[in-house]
Amino acid sequence: MLLSTGWDGCACRLRRRRTDDRGYFLVEALVLSFLLFGCAASVLVYQALAQNRASMEAEITAEYLAQEQLALIESKPASYLRTHSDLPWLGEGCAPVEKNRTKFEVVSTVLPHAATNGLAEAEVRVRWQEAGKGRETVRRKLVVYHD
Repeated sequence: MLLSTGWDGCACRLRRRRTDDRGYFLVEALVLSFLLFGCAASVLVYQALAQNRASMEAEITAEYLAQEQLALIESKPASYLRTHSDLPWLGEGCAPVEKNRTKFEVVSTVLPHAATNGLAEAEVRVRWQEAGKGRETVRRKLVVYHD
């Protein structure tokens, strides 16, 4: 400690500055900036995961709708399949089908198989909009005509 005299002549005690406190604010600022960067990065990762989940959910729903439509086509009798080449949505509800806040358009065609008279080729297309882009899945199956 140092003693010095002030303007009025009294001796005042001066504090010594501790040298180990220097740079402490810089370390605090760096730690805080890393924490904020980590929070921002986790928000971006969460947003990307949410978009990926919604995309996969829509794709899986479209696959199930196509499978359901194919199963319903298989259950129709031969007289119905021979008279209808373009089929509407055969499941519950009306077209377009709305599932999980997404609208799906289901388009089906049934055409006689070229090689065999007892078979038909069924094709189901499921279309939906995702992030402004049109998405589509197509499923094909051979169906046996039955009464």
